[in-house]
Amino acid sequence: LLKNLIGKPSLTKDGHRIEIACNIGSSGDVDRVLKNDGEGIGLFRSEFLYMNHKNLPSEDEQFDAYRKVLEEMNGKPVIIRTLDIGGDKELTYLNLKKEMNPFLGFRAIRLCLKEVEIFRTQLRALLRASWHGNLKIMFPMISSYEEIIAVKEQLNIAKKELLKRGEKFSNNVQIGMMIEIPSAALISGILAKEVDFF
Repeated sequence: LLKNLIGKPSLTKDGHRIEIACNIGSSGDVDRVLKNDGEGIGLFRSEFLYMNHKNLPSEDEQFDAYRKVLEEMNGKPVIIRTLDIGGDKELTYLNLKKEMNPFLGFRAIRLCLKEVEIFRTQLRALLRASWHGNLKIMFPMISSYEEIIAVKEQLNIAKKELLKRGEKFSNNVQIGMMIEIPSAALISGILAKEVDFF
């Protein structure tokens, strides 16, 4: 029954347009998105790129994976979430300490802001890939105003590094964040002024 809707506009009964986007874990999933008429990628879980390696993927390896997805989506929006490791997703080669509550501990954006070289490598790869499609970058597990400001600072540093290298990237990349921590929900009005989407 749902296959009969492929190619038709996604509208509610009263005529409102809805975007139906798909979630993916690797560049190999794009075929199914296109086959099923996905109107974009709502979440590319970039951590699987790290989990399928024996060590940290290089900037070029990440760039190639992100570029491939953006090119195949041919201008449709692609939201890529930055590294969300911790909790149930471990990277053995990072040797992270065991925690009592790993789901809310040293993970995701907290890890990235501590290990800034890992973070900036990913940000540079994402920005380079933005030249090849409609990229939006989403940050996970933001819990405070200070964190989103720190994230934006790292993004600006990554941009400066690319400019110094003479690399191309889009100046129209939207940035967003996941609202998944109660503190973020409570200050969502403040955070909304710092990002393009939740």
